Amino acid sequence: MGFLAGFAFATGVGILTGAATGLAPGLHVNNVAALVLATQAAWSGAFLVLAPDAGPDEIGVLLAAFLSAAALSHTVFEFVPSVFLGAPSEETALAVLPGHRLLREGKGVLAVALASRGAVLGLLVACALLVPLRFLLAEPVRLHEAFRPWTAAFVVGVLLALLISEGTRPRRRSRLGRAVLVQSLAGLLGIAVLRGPSGLAPEVVLFPLFSGLFGLPSLIVAARGRPGGIPPQDPDAPVPRRGSAVPVLRGALAGAAVSWLPGLSAGTAATLASLGRTSRTDAPTFMVVLGAVGSSTTFLSVAVLFVIGRARSGVAAATRDLVGPLPWSGLGPPAGVLILLASALVAAAVSAPLAVRVASLLARRWPSADPRRLARATLVLLGALLLGVAGPAGLLVAGLATLVGSVPVRAGVRRVHLMASLLVPVALG
Repeated sequence: MGFLAGFAFATGVGILTGAATGLAPGLHVNNVAALVLATQAAWSGAFLVLAPDAGPDEIGVLLAAFLSAAALSHTVFEFVPSVFLGAPSEETALAVLPGHRLLREGKGVLAVALASRGAVLGLLVACALLVPLRFLLAEPVRLHEAFRPWTAAFVVGVLLALLISEGTRPRRRSRLGRAVLVQSLAGLLGIAVLRGPSGLAPEVVLFPLFSGLFGLPSLIVAARGRPGGIPPQDPDAPVPRRGSAVPVLRGALAGAAVSWLPGLSAGTAATLASLGRTSRTDAPTFMVVLGAVGSSTTFLSVAVLFVIGRARSGVAAATRDLVGPLPWSGLGPPAGVLILLASALVAAAVSAPLAVRVASLLARRWPSADPRRLARATLVLLGALLLGVAGPAGLLVAGLATLVGSVPVRAGVRRVHLMASLLVPVALG
């Protein structure tokens, strides 16, 4: 009973923590993971009050459950600022454009609801993929060891597939050339920022980079646009009951594909999931895909720790330090993995309706004012966040990224090519 009380406490606090970091642009659950490791003694004292008989191993598992819940809650809630403020993280960068398209149609709440549904269903699919992934990566297939030398080629293949998706027919070859230009500029920027002396910490640098590439260009265009009222938002827009199976499977598989590869992350998974998406009318479907990508990558990057023994995210690294080695050698997952899975499932189930509720509250208070004023206010807010989180160097990175992020808008190609800023440095590394 004491352990169950500790689990409930860890999961509940994790949900609230993930909601706070998800709603605050620039904060990431990796920062929470580092803080937990630094204050582990204080956390242990709190859990001993609930579970006096708990030993160090049990307390480590409870702390890992807290991080699992915080990570899934963060994944769900971070779609709210991406849709309503245009402040993307790496995981939600590709959601900015379809999310804003739905926002301009008065369906901002629907965009968040679709992403939340995708996150919950994507986590369920990730659970189903867990045991097959274990046999694929370890005995008997051992794909993890066999594929490592081919990681760079895989990333290059993703970049080429994105270019091919622009079309190679004669009338579209000019678009292909412009897409190559966008990938080249984004790749050079990524090398300079991620592999150069930017002076920014790894857990901070992606915020100004992706805010500049995906968020700020749209806000600048809106701030300089024509005056006009923002469409009234429908806070109770019905979510379609069907049509989510294929997008969820697509996103979950993309997350599973990168969860065990070194250097690849949810941003790469989102890029994979975007392959073949050329229509401007599938924004609702793509929001479901991105929700599934986020939850699948978040959970599986921690779960594969117990299969390959390597951490593929900040939360996974903290989990390894908290629980130590939990080798998964049999058919069923170890008890520790099942506890982390339970925490993640509870967090996703609770966070999804809460995130939609927060979006609905925002929609009801959404001003029917000049969108230029709202865009300017958001620019000021993002600038303050960038300065507070990343300092002057962050503002410089965001400014350079904004210049590069403006190129595909003017060139008429998809902004997914800007993900080369992440993929090119990974391929080189």
